Amino acid sequence: MKKIKKLPVWDLTDFYEFPESESLKRDIDKIEIRTKRFYKNFKGKLRKLSDKELLYSLKEFESIEELINSIRSYTYLVYCTNQLDDKIVAFYQKIKEELSKIESSLVFYTLELNKLNEKSIRIFYNTKYNSWIKNLRKFKKFQQNEKIEKILLDKNITSSNAWIRLFDQTMAGMKFHFKNKEISESEIINHLSSKDGKIRKEAAISFGDGLKKNINLFSIITNTLSKDLEIDRSLRGFKFSESFRHLDNQVEKKDIDCLTNTVVDNYKRLSHRYYKIKSKAFGVKKLDYWDRNAPYPDQKDIRISWNEAQEIVVSAYKNFDKRISDIVEIFFKKNWIHAKLIKGKASGAFSHPTVPSVHPYILVNFQNKLRDVTTLAHELGHGVHQVLASKNGLLVSDTPLTLAETASVFGEMLTFKSIYQDLKTPHEKKMLLTSKIEDMLNTVVRQISFFKFEQMIHENRKKGELTVKEINDCWMKTQSESLGKYVHLGKNYEYFWAYIPHFIHSPFYVYAYAFGDCLVNSLYSKYENGVKDFNNKYINLLSSGGSKSYKDLLNTFDLNPEREDFWQGGLNIISDMIDNVESLN
Repeated sequence: MKKIKKLPVWDLTDFYEFPESESLKRDIDKIEIRTKRFYKNFKGKLRKLSDKELLYSLKEFESIEELINSIRSYTYLVYCTNQLDDKIVAFYQKIKEELSKIESSLVFYTLELNKLNEKSIRIFYNTKYNSWIKNLRKFKKFQQNEKIEKILLDKNITSSNAWIRLFDQTMAGMKFHFKNKEISESEIINHLSSKDGKIRKEAAISFGDGLKKNINLFSIITNTLSKDLEIDRSLRGFKFSESFRHLDNQVEKKDIDCLTNTVVDNYKRLSHRYYKIKSKAFGVKKLDYWDRNAPYPDQKDIRISWNEAQEIVVSAYKNFDKRISDIVEIFFKKNWIHAKLIKGKASGAFSHPTVPSVHPYILVNFQNKLRDVTTLAHELGHGVHQVLASKNGLLVSDTPLTLAETASVFGEMLTFKSIYQDLKTPHEKKMLLTSKIEDMLNTVVRQISFFKFEQMIHENRKKGELTVKEINDCWMKTQSESLGKYVHLGKNYEYFWAYIPHFIHSPFYVYAYAFGDCLVNSLYSKYENGVKDFNNKYINLLSSGGSKSYKDLLNTFDLNPEREDFWQGGLNIISDMIDNVESLN
């Protein structure tokens, strides 16, 4: 296994050698020529095409979109590690605008496809595009004419995308006063999990102070994006603010309502109960919010090197299935991971699928903590999923959010179980168990509370612009309900909504985490119970990409998300872990 002394940074030369390279410019010129030719050959002509010509048109559309998305992916990956570099920011914006202008010429295609009758599109039903066409048809009643669709696409540059960019660059440039120094968002958040309670408190208050200083800007961004979403909702005729997300995710609202209601009904049994246990361990009546994810008083500060993290994660995947671990190892061997903390780098973590003709890239901010190991396992799960699904091609490889967190959360669970089994003492097991419970509460309870916060914000925004206090009140209400009376949400916590990037980048994305965690808990129990041919079924699920519905795929494991007991079964695993902590006490 590859050993390194320094944290890795990714190698993007599988795309282009450097920004503004001649090969990048040539590809943009090539896209422009192909797009114009595509427009000339097919605009207004789909009804007259033979089956063979119609199928060819879709393959050509996919090919052009792949090249567009390849360039878009490259420029984003360059940008997200250089958000404070003026030249890179200008390059990123320039390419984005050029691609948007070119892509507007393709808007007609899906609109005209949806105007064809069922007889005309039957050619697609016996191809890999079957699911893509059927999902496209679901958007039919929400589509507008070509002129309006082009306006909506073009305005993104100066509407939602512009506000997202402002948010990203503001967060990347913010500095937080700590110990007579000015430090970045990633660094201040890292101090929130320090073993020293005084450091946690100082970091939390400083972080809140920094957000408070910029809260009017964050409020304007939130209000504007919410109004932008409302305009789109009204124009397209969606009933609810989140309806577009359900449609994108190929999931029914009743399933998400069932998930949400089941989690809310379990707040007391899960988060309220756990934080009562933790407050006792800290010797207080209530935990301060900066102690919610803090190490326990008797918990040893475990430092894990990058090489150790690599060995732990690869071994966990290999013990499950070598086919999976072989893919995981490629990410390390070929520098598809960026782990180093650098100035101007995006905080958090992600796995970007890019395009099938290249491969995914993973970003993490590795700081030698146990949680960094499970984060790495999580993102590598995404990476494996994206590699396996890529064989379906661009249009069918994209996995709906209902299954998008499956491989990531499953990989986390594999890694947790692997570490847990190697521990020797009850105390070590208890410490790891509490860490896992907190991760699961953050993934399920916290994300559903985020979802309810978004619902409140977007519903209230319909009546008019929200003040900072009104947004703060929505935040405090949803968070206090989910965390319970054993967590004190004190000084500056009311501003913490402002740093959550999902609210800005992907409205209503957050329920996918809870969906994925509960789903994987149910799936993992099937694995532990030795369901016949589990590994092959699991790899088939990941390889399916967007070619099959989540209900059909889960049906092979005898799981049904329409039923409340499906979600309750996933939540029971978290409850059982809390039972184990109580018994270890």
